[in-house]
Amino acid sequence: MLETKSKLIVAALGAAFALPIAAQAQTNVTVYGKLYPDITHVNVSGGTQAGGAFSSLSAAPTNKNNISATSMDSPNSRLGFKGTEDLGDGLKAIFQLEMGFSSDTGAATDSSAPFSRNTFVGLTGGFGTIKLGNMDTVYKELGDQMPFMGLTSGNFMSTSNILSKPTFTTNGASSFHLRRTNSFYYTSPNVAGFTGLFDWSPNEVAGDASSGVISTGVKYENGPIYAALAYEVHKDMFGGSAGLPAAIANPTTTPGADSSKDQAVRGTFQYTWENGWKGEVDVSNLRYTESGQTSAGKFDSYKHNTWAIGVQKETGAWTVAGSTGMEGAGTCTLSGGVACNTNGLNARMYNLGVGYALSKRTLLFGVYTRMSNDFSAVTTSWLNGKAGNGQDQDIVAMGISHSF
Repeated sequence: MLETKSKLIVAALGAAFALPIAAQAQTNVTVYGKLYPDITHVNVSGGTQAGGAFSSLSAAPTNKNNISATSMDSPNSRLGFKGTEDLGDGLKAIFQLEMGFSSDTGAATDSSAPFSRNTFVGLTGGFGTIKLGNMDTVYKELGDQMPFMGLTSGNFMSTSNILSKPTFTTNGASSFHLRRTNSFYYTSPNVAGFTGLFDWSPNEVAGDASSGVISTGVKYENGPIYAALAYEVHKDMFGGSAGLPAAIANPTTTPGADSSKDQAVRGTFQYTWENGWKGEVDVSNLRYTESGQTSAGKFDSYKHNTWAIGVQKETGAWTVAGSTGMEGAGTCTLSGGVACNTNGLNARMYNLGVGYALSKRTLLFGVYTRMSNDFSAVTTSWLNGKAGNGQDQDIVAMGISHSF
């Protein structure tokens, strides 16, 4: 009898210790990452001198010196963990944790938030996919789909630098190409090549429950064709006033006293040919509007159009790529009927690159980028600095990219 009880205890203990192991075995975890450091040389020149003309939305130009600098950059190198657990009946739990760091220094991209890149947990099944966490918005995910040899994430040759921002400020609050915290993200099932997406991110501002970001869109994928239409709205984010001269910027610190509504619409079309060519076109319209001004001459609205075209060709181990894009000067209004002009707010970008694949995961690359600003524009692609009014940037880089 004692022997039987001992055997039962041993069996129970064994089962108890085996349960965590069995549960762990049901979750498939993948470790992945990407590193792409490069040696970069930049020339910044041609700025508008003090006393020169500038738009109503720009800060007055100062005598900016020409700059020449060489550095090692490592934009958005990353390390991540992702996995799934089969819950039965076609339902799966999914998760991802992704951190950014600089491979040239080892420093975290954001030391206060270790997993500052796409990080979420969710469920996927016949209903589609639901994710909760910190993620790229639908607008960011659907557009600008052809990464320049896989190097554009956070890099100087990314056409998002001109597609998703105004040219009178470099403040990130005005951008429609961002990752958002506190996100609820839904992706529908694929139906005849079409997929719908919706993303909501409350801004968590006390006294302003409606503030935050809604991003939505639809994409179509069928063989060589990719097409997408996306829309995003920022409520009470004040992307227009962000970075404006204090004399015309609206106060943004009192919930309910002022209001803003920033909107963007973008269409994307991509086609892949059998001979290794790939091309993409992106066209966007950005609008920033604010209300509640108590005096004349404050920011009221701004809108402009942007576009970009990219091509890429793979031949054996070689890849060549090129892209260009432009931001229009747009139009603006100030409160109280005060005149507003956007003179000199055009910006243009050019990219050329070549890569040689040592393997499926390792690429040697060289890239040239030129950002050309009209006399009022301050659009920048330089990772280590900001452009003054009208300053152009010429950047040459050589590096290595490795994925795992």
